[in-house]
Amino acid sequence: MTTDTIAQLRRERDQYARTAAELSERFNEKVEELSLVRQVGDALGSSLDLRTVCGRTVDIVLEAVTAEHGSVMLLDAHGALVLAAARATFDEAATTFEVAGEVPRFAAGEGIAGDVVRTRTPARLDDAPSDPRFVARPDADVPVRSLICLPLTARDRVLGVLNLSDSMAGAFEPRHERILAIVANALAMAVENARLFSEVSRSREALANENKSLRQALSERFGFGGLIGTSPSFRKVLQLLEKVADTTANVLVQGDSGTGKEMIARTLHHNSPRREGPFVAINCAALPESLLEAELFGIERGVATGVDARAGTFERSSGGTLFLDEIGDMDLSVQAKVLRVIQERQVTRVGGRKAVAVDVRLVAATHRDLPRMIAERRFREDLFYRLKVVTVQLPRLAERREDIVPLAQHFLARFAARHGRPARPFGRTAIRALLDHPWPGNVRQLEHAVEQAVLVAEGDELVPDDLGLEVVGEAGIRLQLPEHVESFHETLSELQAIAERRLIEQALREADGNRTHAARALGMARRTLIYKLQRLGLDQV
Repeated sequence: MTTDTIAQLRRERDQYARTAAELSERFNEKVEELSLVRQVGDALGSSLDLRTVCGRTVDIVLEAVTAEHGSVMLLDAHGALVLAAARATFDEAATTFEVAGEVPRFAAGEGIAGDVVRTRTPARLDDAPSDPRFVARPDADVPVRSLICLPLTARDRVLGVLNLSDSMAGAFEPRHERILAIVANALAMAVENARLFSEVSRSREALANENKSLRQALSERFGFGGLIGTSPSFRKVLQLLEKVADTTANVLVQGDSGTGKEMIARTLHHNSPRREGPFVAINCAALPESLLEAELFGIERGVATGVDARAGTFERSSGGTLFLDEIGDMDLSVQAKVLRVIQERQVTRVGGRKAVAVDVRLVAATHRDLPRMIAERRFREDLFYRLKVVTVQLPRLAERREDIVPLAQHFLARFAARHGRPARPFGRTAIRALLDHPWPGNVRQLEHAVEQAVLVAEGDELVPDDLGLEVVGEAGIRLQLPEHVESFHETLSELQAIAERRLIEQALREADGNRTHAARALGMARRTLIYKLQRLGLDQV
């Protein structure tokens, strides 16, 4: 073998050795990169806390890439970069994820980091202080020479930057930039997920607090303290409610329209062991038989064209209370099905075959005379006794006049707060009108009258016109009471004069102006009537 051949073989051997070394080095680099990616993935997947995610990433990166300082800065709502996590490898005590004092920050677009955010392009500098974009921090413990800064981008939005720095020039190589780009992408997604989780947590907490506040408001409104009234008839109702509220007994509430039957039903629910369950109300008089049946028991898909399956009120109120308003208007065929649900504690949807177990407390209400309807065969007697385990009879507002003014004051405060209007006090004439009005619509009518007054009043106090009430009407005589009791006799004389005048006028109208007939109807002599007509200025009548 010649010398040239041997030299050629040696050159080829050395070339193969170099190639093998390069391949081995590249292989080791890939292994290191994959190991780093795995470590970062494990770290980022182990927590959804924003600071923990950023801090662990900085730890791992500094161990994989030789650098003296690493940090993550995130954009705030104003576009400024705020330090989220930082670590100095040369001094373990300098590690800081919870920065004491003022948190380091760069204004929007400031420094190299700000430019990286703006351009979305990584920056790798061997001599950072010579770059015109560089902003030196006076509180920095270690001078910065080499710098590498990468944007954190997720869903086409820059979230912040990942920084590495060193006091030695040329500390970072292109391979470092390639490795950190992989880390930056993973960190950006982790930051985005952590922020979304934080927002969801805050929303959930806010929702929980709001739910708690609403429950508290419901408890206050529908607690026994929310039922306004001190009249004997209403105190009797309150005493009965307190006895039965914490039971599961069915209750029948009877009373005229507007007396507050649904309010009583809600009070029973919110003071019962079922208060955490649903309260569902349905007006049996508002729906025809076919729709009422589907609303009560539910319906299966395909029963009619375009109909989807849905649960009825019995299913939706399971575990809570079902309020059947105006039960006296329910058709007899539906009554039979309601009775079966009460007895079997199961409901079958319209068009369905499978029975669904339900656990419902029933509160029924009506303004009708159910015993009379039973006698007329318009209401099932067996259903009546199922519903009336306890009967609550609500008095009309006219039967509890002591409660009119307290109720009006309660509604005044509520509507003034709801509509953002001043709570003007009731004037004397308004109070008199409230007390004298017959209130055929009961508490509901009073509530609407007070709301109207809150909305339309312009003076310093509420007057009858604001309430939509008249001071004088056919039902009787109205007048303003005196400020002092010393004026009693004067006021009484005025009242007698008004009454006498009205009676004489009415008698003359009924007698078609015949004074003799009018005097006979009034039980007085004709001459006495003529005298009174002259005194009252009615002698021309």
